[in-house]
Amino acid sequence: MSDKLLEAISIEAQVRVHLGKPAIEGNFLVEMTVRAAQEALGDDQTGRRQEIVPFFAGLNRIMYYTLCRVAERAGLARKEERRLITSPDFWNDFSTASLDIKVKPGKSIAKLQKALFKVCHELVQKRYAQNDPDNARHADLTALFIFNFWNATGLLPMAQAVVIFGSNT
Repeated sequence: MSDKLLEAISIEAQVRVHLGKPAIEGNFLVEMTVRAAQEALGDDQTGRRQEIVPFFAGLNRIMYYTLCRVAERAGLARKEERRLITSPDFWNDFSTASLDIKVKPGKSIAKLQKALFKVCHELVQKRYAQNDPDNARHADLTALFIFNFWNATGLLPMAQAVVIFGSNT
């Protein structure tokens, strides 16, 4: 993905985090990427349909690989051939900090996710400051990406269960 598209997506992610929108909500990362690509093309869609359709069809995969690379530079994860692996140190920091979240009986999953995302976001910002300060502007986007990745792979539901269990003991 071009730097211009990455910057546009990163700015949209910053706005999303600033407005306090949910960190997990449909495929908003893909939607942001498609919007940025459409805006980059503007009215100048002179490319043939045979060129534009495959570009948008592969955009989700390109976004994933780009964000994997961005997360890797910040020391949050490492990309293996077919998968992204969260850094054990980062996951340990997240797990430990998550245990400090107090869950009141009846607290909604949305509120719990918001609290967990806050922990994730703070740790991502810290990692950027340590490992990749020149790209700290991508911390919001990377935190959203990692958090959604954890949700898709089952790590986030597991973390939620641990926090709920820990609060009830």
